Amino acid sequence: MAWWAWLIIWTVLVLGLLGMLAWLGWRLFKKGAAVFRALEELGDKVAQLNENVEELALERPERAIALGYPEMARRHDLHQERRVRLREARREARLARGKLLINPPTIPTLRK
Repeated sequence: MAWWAWLIIWTVLVLGLLGMLAWLGWRLFKKGAAVFRALEELGDKVAQLNENVEELALERPERAIALGYPEMARRHDLHQERRVRLREARREARLARGKLLINPPTIPTLRK
């Protein structure tokens, strides 16, 4: 093989390598730019959340000692009454379902 054939082969190989490196570099640049855009969007969302921290904060319940016994007793009684009402509503619903199981509604049949 002549010396100029080796020169052509190596030139093609080097140019191919440089082309591949340029293409991979361009892809890496595009992906990096996309990452920076996503980070910018994330930063905007975090800034919006930081603005609304007061609205998102949970309310701390009042301490029972500060409220006193009469207020706590009233709240406890209201809670117990609510539980009794819910229990009665569940019981009534169970009874209604049971009555439907015992005496199902009649379906009129078509007779010829």
